[in-house]
Amino acid sequence: MSKSFPRVRVFLKAVTFAAIAVLLGASLSGPVRAQTHDPKDEIPIERCDRLPVVVMKVAGQSRRFLLDTGATTILNLKSFTSGESKQIHVESWSGSAATSAREVSLPEVELGTHKLHDLKLPAIDLSPIGKACGGQIDGILGVDLLDQMGMTIDLKRRVAVPAGEPVDSAGAYADMEESMGFCIDAFNVGNAKKIVDCFDPDIVLYTPHGEFHGRDEVMRYLTDRYFKFAPKLRYDMKPHDVRVFGDALWYSYDYEIDTPVDHMAGHGMSMCRKGADGRWRILNMHNSLREPAAATTTTEPVH
Repeated sequence: MSKSFPRVRVFLKAVTFAAIAVLLGASLSGPVRAQTHDPKDEIPIERCDRLPVVVMKVAGQSRRFLLDTGATTILNLKSFTSGESKQIHVESWSGSAATSAREVSLPEVELGTHKLHDLKLPAIDLSPIGKACGGQIDGILGVDLLDQMGMTIDLKRRVAVPAGEPVDSAGAYADMEESMGFCIDAFNVGNAKKIVDCFDPDIVLYTPHGEFHGRDEVMRYLTDRYFKFAPKLRYDMKPHDVRVFGDALWYSYDYEIDTPVDHMAGHGMSMCRKGADGRWRILNMHNSLREPAAATTTTEPVH
């Protein structure tokens, strides 16, 4: 890893209170990892309140790391006190901010049977996360090290899964689209009875203007903000990056939405989960406006 830190993609609010962010990674046509593996190699995912945590060995000592596939790996300054001070940038939906950090050298890091050597990682104060969940958090395990170790996250079974045979992410996305193809049409005509089945009962929707938890809150938001304009609604979405994690599929997208009073354009990130009935539903979603100044209302779309 370079001594000059990359931009650390941390969705600060989501990390602290939801611990689920969207992974940007393989392209729509690129391969991802399947789950043809030896079950004994799986790493259990623990909880700190509702936050997913795994235990890693760092220089032979057990450390608790928060799982966040929308971030790069960061150490807790309170747990790793040595190192040289540096400057890094932290990005969130509200913009980029500089913060001081230490560069900490780790001779060996272990997660299950996977080992990495001679890492140099940034360390900042992550104590607010530990206070929020009521437990010790020694760092954030992000997409950079998960990729190096070939690990994916099985949210349903609460395990970190080692690499297996590659599968086609485009095929998984196509399966999801076939299951949820009616959702955009239902949105555009304001059909609340149909679109409700597009959402997992535990859906969390993040917008620049609020958070909505569960189907009921999300449906109230859509009804109040959008469905009053039906059928004069138009929503278009273009997906970009897709990656599969067990029974979950992450993807990013650009969107445009038109109502009789405004036009909005923005970026989104979403996670869908395939249920026991074989249907895909949206479990987690982040929407942002690309041009906030051009928007005349506080609305964002849902796919």
